[in-house]
Amino acid sequence: MANNKFKLHIEGHPYEIERRADLVIVNGVEFPCSVKDKQVTVSGNVHTVKVQGNSAEYDGIAYPIKVEGLEEPKTAGTRKAATSGAGDQAGAITAIMPGLIIKILKKEGDKVQAGETVIVLEAMKMQNELHAKVAGVIRQLNVKQGDNVEMRQVLAVVE
Repeated sequence: MANNKFKLHIEGHPYEIERRADLVIVNGVEFPCSVKDKQVTVSGNVHTVKVQGNSAEYDGIAYPIKVEGLEEPKTAGTRKAATSGAGDQAGAITAIMPGLIIKILKKEGDKVQAGETVIVLEAMKMQNELHAKVAGVIRQLNVKQGDNVEMRQVLAVVE
């Protein structure tokens, strides 16, 4: 299960965040919150939010972000180990945040183009399409539909 407490830095300013059912707690203050697709409703106000890497777009304005505390230790399981240093390779597809794999569009051996969607990750009730960074062939697929993944976990490798 994903960690529900973390620190979010927006433009260098730290915020202590906790998720609890239909609440988000920011620096100790509770706000009712719901998420549907890329629409986030906080205290009755609807906002469009897109998160990609170290950037978050909030109602069309991009902000640099850094997240601490969402990482969890890996548990023993049936996942295949990624090749050494795969997370640093140009062809590695990694989880942008902890979440649930809801769709895998390619399998090992499939050819992909740079920018093509390979995996769909649901995180914080939003669907995030994870794309191949380079054109090539899927050499490793380290997850299956329904797997819970951790931030920066290598999900697939394209060579």
